[in-house]
Amino acid sequence: MLLRERGFYGNDGRTSHLRFRLLGPLQVNRGEKTLELGPPKQRALLAVLLLRPGLETGVDQLIESLWGEDSPAYAKNLIQKSVSGLRGLLTALDGDGSGSGVTLEWSGGGYRMDVGASEVDLYTYEQLAAAGIAAARKGEIMQAVKLLEEARTMSTGPLVEGLEGPMLDRERLYRQERFLADMEVRAELELELGRHRNAVPYLHYAVHKYPLRERFLWLLMLALYRSDRGNEALSTYAVQRARVVGELGVEPGPALRALHARLLLQDPQLMVMSALRQDSGAAEDEVATPITSPPLARRGPFD
Repeated sequence: MLLRERGFYGNDGRTSHLRFRLLGPLQVNRGEKTLELGPPKQRALLAVLLLRPGLETGVDQLIESLWGEDSPAYAKNLIQKSVSGLRGLLTALDGDGSGSGVTLEWSGGGYRMDVGASEVDLYTYEQLAAAGIAAARKGEIMQAVKLLEEARTMSTGPLVEGLEGPMLDRERLYRQERFLADMEVRAELELELGRHRNAVPYLHYAVHKYPLRERFLWLLMLALYRSDRGNEALSTYAVQRARVVGELGVEPGPALRALHARLLLQDPQLMVMSALRQDSGAAEDEVATPITSPPLARRGPFD
C-alpha cells in the first residue's frame, strides 16, 4: 500500500554505523541492538539537535524548543544535564572500540551535533523525495516513481512519536504535510503511467485514513473511472460528500465538484488529461530549476 509502514532495518539489519530513526518513536540502533537514550527530555533534546543538522542551537532556543514560554526554572540545568548524558552515551560507544563517529559539541553560539557516517531515516527520506520530485520535473516519470516509493518506505510513523515540545509539535505537523504532499505526487505519477488499477487500492487506503484530504479522493475517483469503474467513482464521491456535509456543513471543494460533473457527463478527456496538479511540484514549467543535488534534509520553517 502507498502509506504502509515497514521496519527500520534494511535488508539484513546489520551495520557498524549508528542508525537514527526520527520517523516513528525516536530510536538509535547499532546493528540489531537498540540503545538506551535516557529520560524523555534527554530524548527530546537529541531529536531537536538531529532536526537541525549542522546548525548551532543556543540554550535559549533549546529551552523554547522543549518547553515554550512556560519553561521551568531548572530548564537550563536540565539541558546541561541532558547534554552530559548524551555525551556520556557517545563516549561509551567510542570506548567500545567501534567508534560512533557522532559528536556533540559547543561551538560558540550553541550546541551542534554531527552524525558523521551514521544513517538518519529523515535525512534519507528527504533526499529521496527531493530527487523524486526533481526527476518528475524533468519528465523522468519511472525514476521519479522509484525514488518516491523508496521514500515512502522510510515512513514508519509520526515524527519522534511520543516526545513533547513546541518545536517537535510544529515539526511533526510540517513533516506530515510534506509526506502527504509527496505521496500525492507519487499517486499522480501512477496515473500518468497508466497504472490506474494499481493505484486504486492505495488510494482507497489514503482516502480512508485522511478523509478530509480531497486530493486523494480526486485521484481515486479518476483512477476508478479509468479502470472502467465509473459507477464506483460516483458512489465514492457521494459517500464522501455526505460525510463532509454532515460533519462540517460545507460542500466539497471546487476541484472535486468539477471532476464529479465531468464524470456524470462521461467526458472523454478524463481518459487522457494529465493527473499532475500544477502546484504539486512535479508539473513545473520549463523555467523551473530542477534540484540537481538533494539536500541533507529539508529543514522545517521553524528552525
